[in-house]
Amino acid sequence: MRRATRLIGTLTFPPLLAACAHTLPPAGQHSVSHRDVESPPEKPVDPAYLRLPSDLALLQDRLASRLWDGDLPVGEDSETARVPATKRRKPRAAPGLRLARAASGSPGEEGLWQHIRQKLVLSDIRHEAVDAEIEAFRHNPAHLDALARRGEPFLHYLASEIERKGLPMDVLVVPMVESAFDPLAASPRDAVGLWQIVRGTGEEHGLTVDENYDGRYDIHASTSAALSYLKHLGTVFNGDWLLALAAYNAGEGAVQRAVAASLKAGRGGSFWTLDLPAETRAYVPRILALSRIIAHPEGYGLKLRKIRDRPYLTRVEVDSKVRVAEVVASSGLPEQEFFRMNPALKPGVQPPKRRYDVLLPVESAAALASILDGAKPTAARKRGGRRGATLSALGRQSGHG
Repeated sequence: MRRATRLIGTLTFPPLLAACAHTLPPAGQHSVSHRDVESPPEKPVDPAYLRLPSDLALLQDRLASRLWDGDLPVGEDSETARVPATKRRKPRAAPGLRLARAASGSPGEEGLWQHIRQKLVLSDIRHEAVDAEIEAFRHNPAHLDALARRGEPFLHYLASEIERKGLPMDVLVVPMVESAFDPLAASPRDAVGLWQIVRGTGEEHGLTVDENYDGRYDIHASTSAALSYLKHLGTVFNGDWLLALAAYNAGEGAVQRAVAASLKAGRGGSFWTLDLPAETRAYVPRILALSRIIAHPEGYGLKLRKIRDRPYLTRVEVDSKVRVAEVVASSGLPEQEFFRMNPALKPGVQPPKRRYDVLLPVESAAALASILDGAKPTAARKRGGRRGATLSALGRQSGHG
């Protein structure tokens, strides 16, 4: 039966994909800023910027050339989806240098992907637009592997933060689609970083942006801001994560207006009935497609790169008195690799006069904490949320729009 299904997909979808190829804008190029913030004049698009997913096959060599030198550790539907919000206490800061260790998970037979798929809540949504996106990935399996390869240093850290915040694990897919896990990604509309945050949204959710330091490039700070914003959107749209994800791309006000128009026209107000920009109409199905692929890769003839369920990156909190050059020298990492993990920092430029964070491989972070004065490891943060809590909150139905 599975072979027959694949054969039907092979015969049916290529013409559709051929017609759709090259119609999607580059990842992170928002039609509207996150909070309907007025965008600055457009900047030239980086010629090396990546598109998702159909035309990535043509740029695969370029993507491969930008991966992290091949030395990264390798180891092992409903129309609406509702997840209850949870409140978390903010961790207390300590003076000096502090190593904030991530919590380790159980390795398991399938590693990190197995842990992630157990927490997905949108992977059962069915719609022809989602099917088309899945077919695009099936025709470009190397692209999926490249995404996992580039995201490997960040995935455990991001998954832990998402779980700690009590959000559906499906939002892990957002930086896959937004930036292809490129921390230096910048769109013509001034959305930058791993999560493609515009300045107004970033500042509203606690990021510092000035000429010497742009928190949108800070992987830890931008993740905190993005998850804060996503949690806000989940609340605004009453736990309808399709609408919340659409708002992350098109803007909160744009989606609210589209929902109001849909309701007025008697169409129900679900995502599939909304009159939204073409980019957003493709953006949400692409996230849902990746969620389904992560949940059932073998069902689509795909294989996910094995990633061990243990931390690769660890956050180190640094006192403002410690210069960036000292941190780089004490980390034991080549300067180029250090700044890849910490793109918000600039060589020779000190961040604002406050504590700042650096992300380092676990071994380098431990060495740094033992060398610099004031280093003090802290207790591991436990992953948040009760297993299955988000799943039990969902009323799953097939949504065909």
